[in-house]
Amino acid sequence: MEDLLLPPRMFAAGEEPLGERVNSYHKLKRTELLIDALEPEELDFLRNSTFGKILAIEENPPFSGAFGQYVVVRLLKVNKKYEVWLIFAGSPVRMSLREFAIVTRLNCRKIPEPTKKRKNPPKEKLYWNELLGSLKFCTVDTAIDMLKKKVVKSKEARIKFACLAITSSILFPSSHTPRIIPEHVELIRHVELI
Repeated sequence: MEDLLLPPRMFAAGEEPLGERVNSYHKLKRTELLIDALEPEELDFLRNSTFGKILAIEENPPFSGAFGQYVVVRLLKVNKKYEVWLIFAGSPVRMSLREFAIVTRLNCRKIPEPTKKRKNPPKEKLYWNELLGSLKFCTVDTAIDMLKKKVVKSKEARIKFACLAITSSILFPSSHTPRIIPEHVELIRHVELI
């Protein structure tokens, strides 16, 4: 039987980084602080939402963190958009987006096209000003601190703050001190949570 030619590995066999050397921008402590800052009914709402599986993974970090690092350091370089190849027990394993969705139970369906492209009409104020007031930018840590100190009082606004914090710190972290993204604030404007 002919040897299967595999794509190149991200790290050479036996040279995979260990421990903290694989670094991501997401910090578990930030998620723990968010969970502690929320009221029980707000946390229940999030657990029953799209973010529920993400919080469940975060509440069981030893397995998910170790498995996540194991996968990352054994990735193969592939050009296919919807699949990941990794080395497991010396053999290549493919994980498609569909399989990832089945394993994690996250919604990985195609994002629907917006019904109509609209910018903020001149009469409609930016939602950032309504939700965050005069802040020019807001870090996730600031948002969590506002939730903890109950600066944000409305239940709907508190859940929106939590959703924005999860989005900026877990789903799309871009630095070690992630900021709430203004475009995400505008997207959450018309979401009815309660």
